[in-house]
Amino acid sequence: MTGSADVAVIGGGAAGVMAAIQAARRGRRTVLLEKNRQPGLKILISGGGRCNLTTTRQGKDLEAQYGPRRGRFLRHALRAFPPRDLCAFFESAGVRLREEDLEKIFPVSQQAREIVDALLRLAREAGVALHTGTPVHGVARDGDGFAVTTANGALRAQRVVLATGGLSYPKTGATGDGYAWCRALGHTVTATFPALAPLASDEAWLRELQGIVLQDSEIACLDGDGRATLRRRRPILFTHKGLSGPAPMDLAGDVEELAGRALVRLDFTPDRSADELDREWLEAARLHGQRRVESVLPRGLQQRVRDALLQRAGIAAETTLAGWTKEQRRALLRAVKDLRVAVPKSLGFGHAEVTRGGVVLDEIDARTMQSKTCPGLYIVGELLDVDGPIGGFNFQAAFATGRLAGLDA
Repeated sequence: MTGSADVAVIGGGAAGVMAAIQAARRGRRTVLLEKNRQPGLKILISGGGRCNLTTTRQGKDLEAQYGPRRGRFLRHALRAFPPRDLCAFFESAGVRLREEDLEKIFPVSQQAREIVDALLRLAREAGVALHTGTPVHGVARDGDGFAVTTANGALRAQRVVLATGGLSYPKTGATGDGYAWCRALGHTVTATFPALAPLASDEAWLRELQGIVLQDSEIACLDGDGRATLRRRRPILFTHKGLSGPAPMDLAGDVEELAGRALVRLDFTPDRSADELDREWLEAARLHGQRRVESVLPRGLQQRVRDALLQRAGIAAETTLAGWTKEQRRALLRAVKDLRVAVPKSLGFGHAEVTRGGVVLDEIDARTMQSKTCPGLYIVGELLDVDGPIGGFNFQAAFATGRLAGLDA
């Protein structure tokens, strides 16, 4: 492959294909370069092969999900192309969508393939020249444009959109190549960490609860000073390696950044304060002293969890309310409201849905995604220091930033 283009988009994921579609629709000669034989591999495996495309959250609430700094950067992209517009984009391409639990949007077909097929069809209709199986070896300044070196030849482009993704899910071909090109073109790249990954813990009692899901408990990541960096009240799954499910996975980026100093705190009754529980338990002991201590635990907890809480508090199963001590009551309160678990790390990039860290946001024009240090270069999607929680937020950010780049490149 040799020649020239107005716009070269490197990376055939959500952000890259969207950028290519928008650029080509503007009449720009657009080439889309993808190293894999199949574009959109990350889309295909997302959501268990169903693709959680986006969320129903809107406006300031949507922006807040990315945190204050990242949310401010994404504000223009998300307001210019909110979830309802992303849904309309795909529905106009014939993809029927539906809302599911936790404000998630999926294709009615439950097939991620439908999303990829729609994107590639729109790209073809717009006139995008797609080259798959074409690894890029380098991107460099060439006069007022760029020289893109690939395994199949060289390409000169006026504008380049980097959409190569981060380090998550290496089985999809993610190697972080784009970070090196961004640095070479004058950008600062922060440290990168796995995010949206299951959490690892060596505590044996967690493994004994393998397979249990908590639906209405809260989990928080605590730093070395015991301060909560992030709280989540979403499903929590106990596994043979630690904790998984939406809530623990949302904490993974914070856990990794704390580099082995993180604890997670479990609260099994987030709607009730410790003082409220203590008063209720004292009253129960006064009125029903013959009952076992287990009777005061939240009714919705599975038996194995109830047994584990008693064990963590050092209370024998046969202990009655009349027979437990003040120290035992306080220990059970801590187990129910403030149970702390050492979580030194996540399961890593091999299990991570996204990458935390990337190109420093101050170096990017938030209204166009164009580099402030290298005119004509656009950086989108997971290469940016942007990540959100589970629930379609990262695809939403990818599509929205890719769209802005394509409209300007």
